[in-house]
Amino acid sequence: MRLRLLIVGAGGMLGSDVVAEAERRGHDIVALAGRTALDITDLVAVRACVNLHRPDVVINCAAWTNVDGAESEPTAAWRLNALGAAHLAAACSETRSWLIQVSTDFVFDGEKGSAYHEFDPVNPQSVYGASKEAGERLVRQNLPDRHLIARTSFLYGKSGKNLVDTIVRAAQSRPSLTFVEDQIISPTHTADLAATLLNLAENPLAGTYHVANAGQCSLLEFARFIVAEAGLTTPVHATTFAEYVALAKPAAKRPRVSPLERRMLAMRGMDTLPDWKDAIRSYLKRR
Repeated sequence: MRLRLLIVGAGGMLGSDVVAEAERRGHDIVALAGRTALDITDLVAVRACVNLHRPDVVINCAAWTNVDGAESEPTAAWRLNALGAAHLAAACSETRSWLIQVSTDFVFDGEKGSAYHEFDPVNPQSVYGASKEAGERLVRQNLPDRHLIARTSFLYGKSGKNLVDTIVRAAQSRPSLTFVEDQIISPTHTADLAATLLNLAENPLAGTYHVANAGQCSLLEFARFIVAEAGLTTPVHATTFAEYVALAKPAAKRPRVSPLERRMLAMRGMDTLPDWKDAIRSYLKRR
């Protein structure tokens, strides 16, 4: 079935892959890249845009993603991540459109000690996490029957700055690297995330979904795997999360253990995301 899709934030790392995947599937696309195309903090503009295009599904890839910057600019982060999501949901309620709202593992505090599934309680510890969690709640309130919230984690892709490329460049130019051995993540390739978002758009069932590449790893394992797959021999040393925080003093508190379990996708028979190692291999081959 051909869908009419309105993709917000289409110029970003995730948005560009969503556009590419939607084009590959033959959907009718309206791609809006950047605030000049649509400022989602402006309710009047959002309503006018959604009513003009009357999409079957809106996919919101627009977000404030500067985690540390959100601590110094909380109003801007809250307006984009929470209010912007609410505006899209309100507009979608008028046109009977579905809304896919992309969220994050930062809605959790990282203290569970194992992977988080969709029914675990949230407890964000940063402005970024709190603003994204508020966006989730506002979407559910404004669009109770036609929302799909897709939480993801630790994205990398071909159309933006990401840690995979940073690690490869650093391993090529430095004598050694150091990464945290006890911060556990679910690294996710935006191409794989985009494919699953389109699967959800084509088979919508309201709810919250975790969408990340299968498996989990420490940042240390992540870095060592990338270095090896890139054909490099640069040694990667271990440090702890506590040592990293003490040395780097990041402005925002990060969840230490926040891999995502894809329980909803599994129950629906839609958990087709590849293992994180296979995703890294695929990305490096195309890089």
